[in-house]
Amino acid sequence: MASLKDRIAKWKENRSVWQKAGDILFWVLIILFLIPGPRKAILTTLNRAVLHVKAPRLIDEEKQAVLADLEYNWILAWGQNEPFYFSNLRHKVIFVNFWATWCPPCVAEMPEIEALYRKYGDRVAFVLATNEKPEVVEAFMEKNQYQMPVLYLTETPPGPLSFSAFPTTFIISKEGRVVSKKTGAANWDSRATAKILDELLK
Repeated sequence: MASLKDRIAKWKENRSVWQKAGDILFWVLIILFLIPGPRKAILTTLNRAVLHVKAPRLIDEEKQAVLADLEYNWILAWGQNEPFYFSNLRHKVIFVNFWATWCPPCVAEMPEIEALYRKYGDRVAFVLATNEKPEVVEAFMEKNQYQMPVLYLTETPPGPLSFSAFPTTFIISKEGRVVSKKTGAANWDSRATAKILDELLK
């Protein structure tokens, strides 16, 4: 059996400079993926790199779920456990995003959601819902200078807003129709999103 030294010598002999560089980069990435901190940073960067190809889409009208009157009775909370009544948003266009600070795709799409909020925050209700501790979320928001309002989950979301993975985002019309659902990161500061919101705001 060849020794490690012999294998390295053979590798050097049989690989071009570019192949060696590729091999080294591959193993560095593998090692970094095994370390929690760098892994999160790498995954976030990779998610940001592909956001431009992940624009939200409308659900076919016949497949759109509709929030019933009772389903608007969903209660969330502000940071100090002050209740937030989702029913206050009835007859408004609503952007609901379920997310977490430990989730790389969530972190990757946050700058786009913040940009969208700054453009539409006075006309669209933004609900960024999480089940993390307020102190963790507040530190994250302050560090990134985000202005989006964050709410905290106190009970299971209504059926039409059920989700199985972070991030999941819903866009709801004034009539309570779930016109868009996206699981995974997306470029929310996009023409596709603006087209959806502008149409719903008419």
